[in-house]
Amino acid sequence: MNRNQLKIVACISMLIDHIGVLLFPQVEILRWVGRPAMPLFAFFIGEGCRYTKRRRKYFLTVFLLGLGCQTVYLIDGLIEHGRLTAHSDAWYLNILLTFSCAIPMGYCLTDLKQAIKEKNKPGAYQAGALLLLGLTLAAGVNALFAFLRTKGASTEFDYGIFGMLLPLTALLFDGKWPKTAAFAAGTLVFCLCTAGNMPYVWFSMLAPALICLYNGKPGSKKLKYGFYIFYPAHLGLLYLVYLLFF
Repeated sequence: MNRNQLKIVACISMLIDHIGVLLFPQVEILRWVGRPAMPLFAFFIGEGCRYTKRRRKYFLTVFLLGLGCQTVYLIDGLIEHGRLTAHSDAWYLNILLTFSCAIPMGYCLTDLKQAIKEKNKPGAYQAGALLLLGLTLAAGVNALFAFLRTKGASTEFDYGIFGMLLPLTALLFDGKWPKTAAFAAGTLVFCLCTAGNMPYVWFSMLAPALICLYNGKPGSKKLKYGFYIFYPAHLGLLYLVYLLFF
């Protein structure tokens, strides 16, 4: 399977998951089917960090789209409730914002590996320091949000620290099987840490199994921006269906 084919699988999985969240929360099997979506997209965020030659554009595309989606959530919260409070669901930060935090760290990890390979000590020290700074900030922000939630706030990154770190596991090693094994291990840790609150999270392990079928080829470039558009488009459509029929 090429990259586009796996992303299509991820999109279908995400669509089914969000149908379960928004329209049929009582049908738990929809959430099971949706579990591979986040790990699959996390893997390809890592792949994007590895291969993109336009780093700023890649980061800004993900970040600005996530910011746009979040702005819509904030406006909707204002329209529906008249005001935003600390308890508003609009402060739950979407997965694109989570992944946008992972991307700069992915660049640092890629640079660190390259500097080590080239025996470039200054470059390695710089990339390593920036990576450590990014990891510290990610952990700090997530800890702060966890503290605020104990005070009643709703602010949280979708998938939290796991959504930020899982893409990095796809960058630890080169070569199909070492890369897939590292990502599978990261997904396993994610499942172990979250199974207490979400037992069906184990279906996320289907993602590394699907990645074993990945042939490393990108597929048609025509679909490139379609995957970015799909995220807000399918959420908007599902929300419209919810307003009209539920």
